Amino acid sequence: MKEKKQVITPELHDRAVQKIAELMFTFPGQEFTPGVFHPSWVTFTNAPERKMPVKHRWMGDLYPDIVIADTEACNRPMVICEVATEDELAYEEGIQAKYKPDMDECSIFHLYVPEGSACAAADLILDYRYAIPTALYTYGFDEKGEIRVTPV
Repeated sequence: MKEKKQVITPELHDRAVQKIAELMFTFPGQEFTPGVFHPSWVTFTNAPERKMPVKHRWMGDLYPDIVIADTEACNRPMVICEVATEDELAYEEGIQAKYKPDMDECSIFHLYVPEGSACAAADLILDYRYAIPTALYTYGFDEKGEIRVTPV
C-alpha cells in the first residue's frame, strides 16, 4: 500500500516542531520515563527561532529542532529530535550532514519524518547505517490543523 504524502512547508515544519515538543516532550512532574523523574530536564525548540545550541566538538554550535537539556549539567543534551522535511530526505548527503553530528553529541536521537516518508527514511537509515535514530515517527496534520504523530 502506497503511503499518503503531505507537503510540509517551512511554516508547517516550524509548527510541527512546536506541536511535537508539546505533545511528546512535556513531562508531568518531570517524569521522562515511567517512574524516573528528571526535574532539571527542560525541553527547548529551535524553530522558528534558535534558543538552545548543542556544542559539537569540531562543528561548533548545532541547532537541532528539539533539545531536551539537563539544566543542572550545563545544558547537556539528553535527547535530540529532528523534524525532517521531504527535501531533507531527498538526498543521502543531507541526512548524513544534518543528523550524524547530532548523534555525535547525544545518544538519544528521535527522528520525525512527514507522513508518506517512513519507508524512504527507513531505507536510507538501513542502507547507509548512519544516524540510526533511537525512535522513528511520522507526522502530519489533519484537516483541522491538529498534528498526528505515529511511531514507525
